[in-house]
Amino acid sequence: MKRILIIGNSAAGTATAESIRAFDKEAKITIVSDEPFLAYQRHKVLDYLEGKLKERELYFRSQDFYKNNSIELFMEREVVELNLNKKKVIFKDREFLEFDILVIASGSRVSLPALKGIQKEGVVGLNGMKEAKFLVENLPIAHTVVVVGTCSIALRLARIIASKKIEIKLLGLVDQDQQIDGVEIVRDNPITEILGDSEAKAVRLTTNKVIGASIVIYSSPKAPRMDFLKDTDIKTDSGILVDNEMRTNIPFVYAVGDCAQSVDGIESGGWEVALKKGAELGGIICRI
Repeated sequence: MKRILIIGNSAAGTATAESIRAFDKEAKITIVSDEPFLAYQRHKVLDYLEGKLKERELYFRSQDFYKNNSIELFMEREVVELNLNKKKVIFKDREFLEFDILVIASGSRVSLPALKGIQKEGVVGLNGMKEAKFLVENLPIAHTVVVVGTCSIALRLARIIASKKIEIKLLGLVDQDQQIDGVEIVRDNPITEILGDSEAKAVRLTTNKVIGASIVIYSSPKAPRMDFLKDTDIKTDSGILVDNEMRTNIPFVYAVGDCAQSVDGIESGGWEVALKKGAELGGIICRI
């Protein structure tokens, strides 16, 4: 019986698992997630933050999905290392799981800058439900919020927070003519330090100006989550390099979704692409 282990419980990971089970009723399928949530629509967390969706409406896979497809789900288990010789994924607590085939569907994450104070409470990279729930709980008591970024997510996030009548400052290279109601735009002046004791209290800018802030949100840049590959022979570039069948340079290791990059330089990305590629990958694996 093949042991197939999937790192990642979002669109690509769950689609791969579902597709494998459709072709192979006997394989042992395990999904590992570092989050405490069932599979949810990560691309809609701003709708949840804005109040357009309730938390339960974000979930697209229930417990029944895993049960009915005989998929074992490990939640809140962070993979920190791979041992390819022994075919093991190793968790933060040094426990491990063994596999015959590994699928990496770890997605992407906001890359927080290497700043003094970046680990203080109140500094978040907007990655998913955990951070969205933190904001839902803490925005009502925030005195000032700083959003860092120029992408569409940063702009929408700033608008959402401003609509809640919370003081908001947006830092980044924003178009000179761009104005957002209720948002103070601070142009081209990056943060050099997060001030405070254990909690964020203010940010220091390159001009040495200090802005009070109890929450600092980074919305970009995003990068594939592949830190656990650092001591392996799996080839990476800006993502995990894969061929046209999503196989890495290691024959029994595949990568799919936002963490993957095709060898011809075209990177995969987005929710619908992840679902499609995951479904394709399941069929590819079952042809082995």
